[in-house]
Amino acid sequence: MKFELEPDNRDCPDETLLNDLRTVASLLGKTSLTKEEYDTHGRFCAATMQNRFGSWNTALEKSGLDVRHRMNIPKDQLIEDLKRVAGVLGTTVLTKDNYDLTGRYSAEALRRRFGSWGEALRLAGLEQTPGHAKIENDDLFSNMASVWESLGRQPKQSDLRPPISRFSPKTYNNHFGSWRKALEAFVAVANDPTLDSPTPIEASASFVSPQTAPSRRTPRQPGWRLRFLVNRRDRFTCRACGRSPATNDGTQLHLDHVKPWSEGGETTFDNLQTLCQICNIGKSALAMYEDGVKIT
Repeated sequence: MKFELEPDNRDCPDETLLNDLRTVASLLGKTSLTKEEYDTHGRFCAATMQNRFGSWNTALEKSGLDVRHRMNIPKDQLIEDLKRVAGVLGTTVLTKDNYDLTGRYSAEALRRRFGSWGEALRLAGLEQTPGHAKIENDDLFSNMASVWESLGRQPKQSDLRPPISRFSPKTYNNHFGSWRKALEAFVAVANDPTLDSPTPIEASASFVSPQTAPSRRTPRQPGWRLRFLVNRRDRFTCRACGRSPATNDGTQLHLDHVKPWSEGGETTFDNLQTLCQICNIGKSALAMYEDGVKIT
């Protein structure tokens, strides 16, 4: 099942981007915007503005909005914010990239203030990241599929924040050359028909006797690609109640076997459906029908 990305905004004229900044400011009744405010209400994202104009402040200036610099922040406030972000992420090892996603300031501001990023971490009682292990394409694609599912729509760079994303926009940009190229690579793999064959496995007798165990050719849990394609076919919407993360905050999507796994149902595109967590948990006590056929 092939699909296409939303239109590429890379070739938008500068004035289109600046007009959107003005529109969001007017909508919010403000003379200046934070990156977070724009990411929430804008057509594009703050990262796009920074890449196009060199910095967020330059984009604000060109759009005629006010620039509000935060100067002379006490060092203890900077250190406390480092500790806060580490606590949110549940780690003692903090990268500049992860801090920029969640921090109140910027990693570069801390680097300048303390002389180095490592010194800022040391004063906060945190650790620097050791040498990065090589990140594989499949790890990045799996994460992108998870973010897409969590949002119920195509993600923007600004959506790649903890806890729904394990990787940052910078990781994708460095790995693929740009966010758009990362999306295009993801789509190419998702649409690759040569990857449709299920992975054979042996029947497991862990919970049933060898005499009654159904013959299996697929694992119980789908891989990221099959999961994503089923969710997309179902428009990231629960087929029982119609909830979607895109329209109902907090909605969690599950994949459900139409013919139950316990009865020999396979983990295939045609035997999987999207249900929200509530409907999936209550499915055993609720008769479900589609096109006149009972879904058990």
